[in-house]
Amino acid sequence: MEQNKITEGVIWKQVIWLFIPLVISAFFQHLYTFVDGMIIGKFLGATAFAAVGGSAAKIITLLINFFVGVSSGITSYTARFYGAKDNIGVKKVIFNGLIFFGVAGIALSILGIIFSNTMLELMGTPVETLLDANIYLKTFLVGLIFCIFYNTLSGVLRALGDTKTPLYVLIFTSFLNIALDLLFVIIFPMGVLGVALATLIAQGISAIALLIILIKKRLPKTEQIQLKIDFKIIREICGVGIPAGIQSIMYSISNILVQSAINGFGTTTVAAWSAYVKIDSIVDVFVSALGSTVITFVGQNYGAKQYARVKESIKQIILISYIITIVIMTGFILFRTQLLGLFTTEQAVVEIGKNLFFVIMPMYLLGIPQTMFIQALRGLGKSFIPMILTLIGVIGIRVIWVLIIFPLNPNIYFLGICYPVSSLIMSIIFTLYFYKESKKLIPTI
Repeated sequence: MEQNKITEGVIWKQVIWLFIPLVISAFFQHLYTFVDGMIIGKFLGATAFAAVGGSAAKIITLLINFFVGVSSGITSYTARFYGAKDNIGVKKVIFNGLIFFGVAGIALSILGIIFSNTMLELMGTPVETLLDANIYLKTFLVGLIFCIFYNTLSGVLRALGDTKTPLYVLIFTSFLNIALDLLFVIIFPMGVLGVALATLIAQGISAIALLIILIKKRLPKTEQIQLKIDFKIIREICGVGIPAGIQSIMYSISNILVQSAINGFGTTTVAAWSAYVKIDSIVDVFVSALGSTVITFVGQNYGAKQYARVKESIKQIILISYIITIVIMTGFILFRTQLLGLFTTEQAVVEIGKNLFFVIMPMYLLGIPQTMFIQALRGLGKSFIPMILTLIGVIGIRVIWVLIIFPLNPNIYFLGICYPVSSLIMSIIFTLYFYKESKKLIPTI
């Protein structure tokens, strides 16, 4: 087997080499949603932009986050078997994980299509945006399986130390998505449906391409084995993945609750919030990519019994996260007017969005310890207690804020404060929890 650099060498250099393809890949994954927003805002108007970027986007994010969280189970176990040089175990984990995600994804697609309009109505989606929001959401749900497979296969390749293959595939399909956006919106004026179809086609191609590459070129070489459904492996994957998925859903549920409150302010405010979220998501790209390096480093080094390296890698990734996040946030705040102008020409929308930068964006600095320690715990195979802590913390804090504190001062900026407040509290909780667990699980460090 080739040398595994994740378990050897200078940690910060290996982190950077792993992180760069990850962040570029995540950037391109967000690029088409960014361009979607620009095309919709410029060519279809603020109402269509609010339809796509409001309630429908929150539901889509909930579904994606759930399966990204669940797929961390297969990422964690793949990294651990790979670090332990158990190639047969690697193949068994990947096979069973893909079977499980495929069946679950199809079932969820069907349920989502049936209840899409009901979900949008329950969120209080403005009537003038409801039809477009429903079209966009249902079209996405038809191709949900492709989105699930792309994220799952990307996680598998990351666990094997390969971050470049998902990047190359995503760069191609991102530009394809943009080309299809222009084709279906400008040349063939299909409106919101055209934007959704462009995304569906691009994600389908990316998922199929990654599956072929994984099977043909990236799986470790082993003797011929008969792959079959192994419910023990599926239970182990789900033991990490399901709590992680539920944990991710909790964030999305809290965002849906906040979005429901935002919908009460009308289309202009919804459009401003949607534009800010598009920009905000780019900061999240960097933080999430660094979080992905944590689960790979912790999983592989834990499997290789490199316990001191587990702890040191977490410390170095947290430091790198602060440096990168501060630089990105500073640039975005300085050029916030120009960035918002990419999505809308309406000055009222821009003015609301500009102020949101100062209210919400600090949550990334306050939340770095939370993000990194959660991923580290997943790498160690622990996911249930973090799920409970997140349920109590994130959901509890934001629900209390929206239902009890926000009515005391019902304006959009006071509503947004719930994000940095919950991030700070959860970072404190997870710092203390990880310190306790690291002493118990890794007694030699």
